[in-house]
Amino acid sequence: MTGKKKFRPQTNASRLWVAAEELWPPFSNQMVIEGSGSIDPAELQKAVKEASQTNPGSRLLLRGMPWRKKWVDSGQTPPVRIVDGSAWSGYDMNGAPFLLGRLNIVSGPSCEVLFITGRKIRVAFRTHHAVMDGRGTATWAEDIFRVLRGEKPEGSEYITTEDNLLNLSKKTEKTVSERYLSPMGKPGTGDGFTWFRKQIYGRFTDLLPSVMMFIASESWRYGEGKIRIAIPVDLRNRREGLRSTGNLTNAIFLNLDKATTQSRLSDDLKMRINEHIDGVLTWEDHILKFIPRYVLKAALSREAAESQRTGIFRCSATISNLGRISSGSFTTNTFTAESVFFVPPGNRLSPFFITLQGTAAGLEIVLTAPSCYNKNGTIEDVLTRLTAWLKADAGILHDQ
Repeated sequence: MTGKKKFRPQTNASRLWVAAEELWPPFSNQMVIEGSGSIDPAELQKAVKEASQTNPGSRLLLRGMPWRKKWVDSGQTPPVRIVDGSAWSGYDMNGAPFLLGRLNIVSGPSCEVLFITGRKIRVAFRTHHAVMDGRGTATWAEDIFRVLRGEKPEGSEYITTEDNLLNLSKKTEKTVSERYLSPMGKPGTGDGFTWFRKQIYGRFTDLLPSVMMFIASESWRYGEGKIRIAIPVDLRNRREGLRSTGNLTNAIFLNLDKATTQSRLSDDLKMRINEHIDGVLTWEDHILKFIPRYVLKAALSREAAESQRTGIFRCSATISNLGRISSGSFTTNTFTAESVFFVPPGNRLSPFFITLQGTAAGLEIVLTAPSCYNKNGTIEDVLTRLTAWLKADAGILHDQ
């Protein structure tokens, strides 16, 4: 057993993310550090190499037979690419074609680092979502900046899967057949995705329930019905001392109707997270590992087309709250990090995906949605209304 090579088995979640990337690329985490000062690209490359040796989850590729795929360490250092960001504001996708590149889980790389030149210095960490989640991406990035500061990287493992940490009910349910309202109404036509970013300053409590209530309010502008929201939950705290770059999140789902209150949502969310209530497997979950990828992709594509036609979805929105990450973790002797934000991946099974990221001054919000929704600036308008909603909820009258 001592000579056996380590690997991470492919789980149902990673099967879905691999299929999603082939249908709606790039299905990746995109973590962007922006600030002032300077970073030597050659030193960055050295830091990526050293940090990736102690975080081998950044070097994973998918291997094995179709029915028994596994993630293995390729030993290939993720590349550092220098790209021109002089035309990019950092607040939408315009001028950032480098964020649209696909990551290759077969030939590599599954992760990469972009050194983005421009008025601000930005470094982007791009990781295939089947390989890492947002917290895993930040773990790798923090170690790279430790090396840049002359510190030792802390390292991490990649073997643990979300299945090792889940607390699922023993019973099995039928596949969810009900469909839910969209907070942006019925989509138009068009392919691809777009995203917008906003910053708001101040302290925000009860953040997730407040955003969920906003999504419900927006959805009811277009009709009557229920809302279903997915909340990815980080499972790492269920194993003491676990440092992993793997995708160790599990989505819990909450349904809202006209009787739902923000306080009840807050209580339900806390109970499910604190008591490790992860939900129930459906028959669909049980058979997923036996479904060939081309069949899975065809099923996802059909569902996406039907949702776009009808304007109702299996899930109204996904909200990922990544908590507060200190900008000091990404500061060196020559570079001062000013903010950190995450661009979420797009998919056509849900109208939009929001990331929330705490900063020293306030909150970073990024919203990704299919471009077919961006009729006359609809997506940015929704984000503007969300920031106004959160400021009103927090009692903030003016921006600082």
